[in-house]
Amino acid sequence: MFLFLPVLLWLFSASLASAETFAVFKAAFSSLPVKVVLAGLLWAFVHHFCVCVRFLLLDLHVGIEKEAARKSAAVVFAVSIPLTLVLWGILL
Repeated sequence: MFLFLPVLLWLFSASLASAETFAVFKAAFSSLPVKVVLAGLLWAFVHHFCVCVRFLLLDLHVGIEKEAARKSAAVVFAVSIPLTLVLWGILL
């Protein structure tokens, strides 16, 4: 995810350069393999965000017991997938 960030920034910059490059990128991003990669990157970002919230709570000593920590890890995973689908529906 971190290594792909410069590529995303370059794509965004190039798409703003002219209407022709925007049309080229729009056509490229409409293909299924690219959409799958973007969905994976979106899930990675959302999951990372949810894990950060979990660790902030752990730093505040909320849910530091072993069983509570396991449940919070499962909640992070269970929340990140629907949240990704919602964001994908909004962004698509």
